Amino acid sequence: MRNNILGGLVIFMVVLTCLLMLDDISNTQEEPVSEETAHIEQSAEQTDLAVIEEEE
Repeated sequence: MRNNILGGLVIFMVVLTCLLMLDDISNTQEEPVSEETAHIEQSAEQTDLAVIEEEE
């Protein structure tokens, strides 16, 4: 009896994963890609610090 429950749970999870993958593949909405860049600047007075600026 216990093997039947575990086997059913495994089959259910595999089917659910396949359905989610198919949904993700069939959804062809193009989303804008945003790049995150970081600029590192070193100051002449402080050589061990870096300034990181993010642009949105």
